[in-house]
Amino acid sequence: MDEKKVFPYKDGVQKRVAYANPVTHEYLVPFNYENIKVVRAYNQCEKHGMEINTINSYWPDPAHRPNDYIEVFEDRPIIRVEVIGSACTPPGYITLEFDPCDGFYRADETPGIVATRMRVDNLWGMHLRVDQWVTRKTPDVKRYNSDAPYEQVKDWRDHYTKSDFREFPLTGFSCGVFSIPRSKSVKISGGGVTPGWTNDNFPDDSHYSFRIIRTTVCDVIE
Repeated sequence: MDEKKVFPYKDGVQKRVAYANPVTHEYLVPFNYENIKVVRAYNQCEKHGMEINTINSYWPDPAHRPNDYIEVFEDRPIIRVEVIGSACTPPGYITLEFDPCDGFYRADETPGIVATRMRVDNLWGMHLRVDQWVTRKTPDVKRYNSDAPYEQVKDWRDHYTKSDFREFPLTGFSCGVFSIPRSKSVKISGGGVTPGWTNDNFPDDSHYSFRIIRTTVCDVIE
């Protein structure tokens, strides 16, 4: 047998890698952990998760910045990432960027050529936007606090409208699962589609709200 036809590369025969002692770490909103860095242009008090801006343009910071992200560091190689959350306006997407461990790049490979990122699209599920669940003032009734929960407003049957998850078929969570090369850290971001109608109350509400992040780490046996 001509070995050159079987092993055309100068590396010769490769050795498989074994993973041992896998452990999955779970992180919950608000992601206040020593090994997590949350980068946001501004903070809001979301009750459904942590909203991440897809685009940071002129407002609220005149200096344009990249999109928000959550960065997770681990002391053992990360091989899998799970992200659970919901889009403001579905379908949603999640983008994951990873920092590979040493040895990922070949000696003859230019690191900048390889885009170390992944993305999942068309994620079902959304959380109710603020204009969909708070009470709305109507012109012909006494003014109430527009931030009051719908159930606490008197005479709501005659004068107020609202919705909750039982009336919106698209409400719910979505999940993105990434199997990645062994990595030292990952950056997670995401968003949703941008509505197209002219009288939308929140036409730029294209965030993705992150609720749970899980990372699976392991030991590597060469």
